[in-house]
Amino acid sequence: MSVQELSIERRRDILQKEIGRYIRKGFRVVSQTDTSAQLVKPKRFSLLWAIIWLILAVLPFILYLLWYWSRKDQVVYLTVDTQGRISKS
Repeated sequence: MSVQELSIERRRDILQKEIGRYIRKGFRVVSQTDTSAQLVKPKRFSLLWAIIWLILAVLPFILYLLWYWSRKDQVVYLTVDTQGRISKS
């Protein structure tokens, strides 16, 4: 039995639906082709937590700042194969 390959238009539609799910989670598209996309979710600084730690003590505030600066943005790379399966890396 032969597996039929999906058209590029159908693969693009599958990818767009998956991108929509990630956008709702706070990601943004950095680059995109018909069958792949790179998305990034920027790290977020919490002013509320910074103020709380500063009020409680200076050391936890400094630790929070160091933790924030050491974090990286989340990056997801999506591809759609010829059978319509999505790969994430």
